[in-house]
Amino acid sequence: MKVQEVETLKQTLLNKKKAISEVSLAAIANEFDKHYIFESTCFDNGDFTYEDVSFLLEDHSRLFPDKDELVRKAIINNHHALKMVHKLALEKRPITESIVKDLHQILVEGIIPGGVYRNRDLFILGAKHVPPSYLKIFSKMDTYFADMNDPKLQGITKAAFVHLEIQKIYPFMDANGRLARLLLNYQLELDGYLPISITKGIRNAYFKNIDEYKINKNIVPFTEFLAELEFNRITDFLNRG
Repeated sequence: MKVQEVETLKQTLLNKKKAISEVSLAAIANEFDKHYIFESTCFDNGDFTYEDVSFLLEDHSRLFPDKDELVRKAIINNHHALKMVHKLALEKRPITESIVKDLHQILVEGIIPGGVYRNRDLFILGAKHVPPSYLKIFSKMDTYFADMNDPKLQGITKAAFVHLEIQKIYPFMDANGRLARLLLNYQLELDGYLPISITKGIRNAYFKNIDEYKINKNIVPFTEFLAELEFNRITDFLNRG
């Protein structure tokens, strides 16, 4: 199984990190962040190019008259939220309800009110799973944070769970997918792994494995899917210099 392969590589990754200078590590991290934000933007909106995103991250005041202003704001917000994830993971701060709400608020700053659980039911067009009633959100989220602290939940499987449950509960009115992907990387970094990016090209497989969890409560397909992405990310990192 790919999960075991990734866990075997983890110590090699940690050793490599210690052998690389802080400057080099920062350069690799910044390169990843640009691609992550671009790929996250492309996931739902194809109007912004990688060059557009790069310029915007270098200068947040840059305007794009021919593009959606809300998407521009979402790019900047996603960047700020990702930086916060890196900082909190470095400080070894475990994921809590207040952190989840803060991250959501950053993601939707200037777009919609953030950090507040939804107050109506949602029906996602074309989805095979209907999110729980808004009346159940508080109890579902309480259970989510309690289950997250189960000592039996470890490594790649824990990161998968952190991501999948947010996708299943859909606690906010918008930006649940972006939030779930941030929390996925948050948990990976907390456990010493590298953050990963879900590209548009693997979108179908991504949603298929999420649905397998939502409908059949089977976490294994997504965990293996995630392990494959992490394995490739670590391998690429180890092959550098």
